[in-house]
Amino acid sequence: MSVDFFAKPCYNFQGNCQTELVQCLQDIPNKTFGISDVDGANNIPAKVNAINPDPATDFIIVNNSNTQITFKAVDWCVPIYRTGCYSLDDENRIDSQFSSNSDISSSNDLIKRCEGFLQYDNSIVFIEIKNRPDGRGWLKDAREKFEETILSFREHHPNLTTQIKKPILCNPSFPGPHQNETIQKRILKDKIGLAFIRQDSITI
Repeated sequence: MSVDFFAKPCYNFQGNCQTELVQCLQDIPNKTFGISDVDGANNIPAKVNAINPDPATDFIIVNNSNTQITFKAVDWCVPIYRTGCYSLDDENRIDSQFSSNSDISSSNDLIKRCEGFLQYDNSIVFIEIKNRPDGRGWLKDAREKFEETILSFREHHPNLTTQIKKPILCNPSFPGPHQNETIQKRILKDKIGLAFIRQDSITI
C-alpha cells in the first residue's frame, strides 16, 4: 500500500492533529510560531504551537515574508513499514534497497520517522526535534530518521523530490557543536544526497 505523507487525519487518535488549534496542513497565519514535540515520549505527534511558542522546547519559525506555510507531522502520525532489504546497520546500503508501505497489518517494522515537515514556496523541509543535554545517541538517531523518512517520501511522492531542502535538526538543550556532527552529516549526504543542518529556528 502506498504511503500518503499528506493524509489526514492521522491514525494516532491519542494525539490526533485534527483536535489541535492549528491542524496539520492548515495554513499557519502567525508571524511567529513553534513546532513542539513535548509529548514525543508518549507517542504523540509533533504539533504547531502558535500561541506564545517557548524557544526552550520548540523549533521556532519566523514568517517575515507572509508566505503560506503548513506543517505535517510524520512520526506517530504516518505509519510507514519497511518492505525492502535496506538496513541502517549495513555501511554498504544503497537507496535502491529501500522500499516501504503503509500496511499496518504487516509484520514488518516501522521505519525511523522524523517529526514532520514544513511546506512553503515549493520547498519541503523535514524537521527533527531533540531535547538532549548530553551527547549520547541523539545525533545518530536523528540522522537515521532523516535518512529513512526522506527515502520513503521520495519513493511515494517522486514528483515532489526536487522540493526537498536540507533537513533541520533542532536541539536547544545542546547548543554547541557535536563531536560526531561532521561524520553524521557526511553519512546522510552519502546516502540521500543531502546533509542536515543544525539550528533552532528558521526565518522565511
